[in-house]
Amino acid sequence: MDYEVKVIPEQKLAVINCKTPIEDLDIFLSILLDWVDTEDIVTDGDPFIVYFSPRHEVGQDDVVYDVSIPVKDDPDGTDRIRVVDMIENKVLAGVHYGSPDTILDTYEQLVEVAQKNHYDIIGSPKEVLIKGIHNCDDEAEFITEIQLPIIEM
Repeated sequence: MDYEVKVIPEQKLAVINCKTPIEDLDIFLSILLDWVDTEDIVTDGDPFIVYFSPRHEVGQDDVVYDVSIPVKDDPDGTDRIRVVDMIENKVLAGVHYGSPDTILDTYEQLVEVAQKNHYDIIGSPKEVLIKGIHNCDDEAEFITEIQLPIIEM
């Protein structure tokens, strides 16, 4: 697995906070992307999910996560979509190819890289949907960048 440490610059994000079964993720992603389309919002990157519940528990009951997309300018949010500022942060990033069913293997590899290089993981994981449910019909072709917020020790 290829990985890199990179700095994510300060960004403006459109965010939907969710506490639902993970099967509803595609509904909230659709809501967010429909809002972007309908309001002619200019985006500044791919949509992503931040998991506040452990990733390995996403199949159980209600999961706490955010569905987000970087946006330009300062669009008005809605009663469901908030527009927020995200500060610059450093991440350990690795790419997962294929179905989300096997994504935990990539997480395990990233954690091993973090331990080997003395990186402390200091926040919730982020999955950037480069090619996913919003723009690809075949899970075998999905591309997901996993970002773990870190500090180097």
